[in-house]
Amino acid sequence: MKNQVNRKSSSFFLMLIILFVTRSMAQSNELVVIDSNYFQKQQVLDHLGSGIPVVEVDASKNPWESIRQYLEQNRSAQVVHLFANASYNAMELGGKTYDANGVDQEFELSMLEGLYQGTNLQLLIYDCNLGSSPEGLALLRKISDKAYFNIAVPTNCSSIFGADLEFDHTTMNQPVNNSIFK
Repeated sequence: MKNQVNRKSSSFFLMLIILFVTRSMAQSNELVVIDSNYFQKQQVLDHLGSGIPVVEVDASKNPWESIRQYLEQNRSAQVVHLFANASYNAMELGGKTYDANGVDQEFELSMLEGLYQGTNLQLLIYDCNLGSSPEGLALLRKISDKAYFNIAVPTNCSSIFGADLEFDHTTMNQPVNNSIFK
């Protein structure tokens, strides 16, 4: 009788260990990339759920290289949520301004195409300015063409934290995930 109880307890304990190890090894299919100078950085970090990996980019390293290296090491990641300061026709990331000219000169963007494995990675850009102008949409198309990402952006929003935030423009007309805050 005592052996049966010990076996059951041991089996239960072993199952708990396996469950814990499996759960801790499971990788998220989402990644948050945030620029170190993003004006709402702390708000974003406060709103994120637990267990979501965050990569902070700054001027010490090429931001697209940092993203690529993370994605190469974490192949299960399929959605990148990007938080960076932007205007109607440019985005600041890692201390660099990416306008049409800056994107043309950025060699790391074409390196991201190597991550394509039959499904385009999604890049959701959380900004209410970039998607509201033809120049901003053209910039996103240019980045998408070089990196082979399906880039999504809201075209009409007042806050990236709003429940009504919708990524209604995509560069490849593919469906995208919802906001990471929903």
